[in-house]
Amino acid sequence: MSPKMGRPKTKDFSSEKFQELSREERQLRGKISTLRRMIKKRELDIQELMKPIQKKRNEIKKIQDELSEITQRFENSDFNFPSFRVEGYISKGKSYYRGVWYVNSKKKQMYLGSEESVWKRVKTKHPRSYKKDEKILDFFLNELQMKFWNEEYKDSKS
Repeated sequence: MSPKMGRPKTKDFSSEKFQELSREERQLRGKISTLRRMIKKRELDIQELMKPIQKKRNEIKKIQDELSEITQRFENSDFNFPSFRVEGYISKGKSYYRGVWYVNSKKKQMYLGSEESVWKRVKTKHPRSYKKDEKILDFFLNELQMKFWNEEYKDSKS
């Protein structure tokens, strides 16, 4: 067996000096070396796994930038969403919620569900909230805006 076989040594430790060490110390030094290689290998694996995550983060950043740009265009133009609110109402002894907004002085609304089902959905996003109507509006605002937008687009298209 040639002395050059195997991986190169990272420390200047002659084989004679290494042999002078106790068996236990040689085993510990070997274990340290193995553990360092294992850590380095896993760190490289992590870097490789992070590549798709970083790619998704970059995609999200681009989408957020585009969203911000469109939002700025809305704020600087005549496109305005009406103000939305959530109101509770009682029908046949049960409590329900609906989203409400006005277009050209006409009341528009969207049924959100029973109090129990609405609050159950809102709790997924706001588990420690006690201000029901605020959090319900926060949770459903995008849906209300999309319904408004779809109705307005449908009306202007026909």
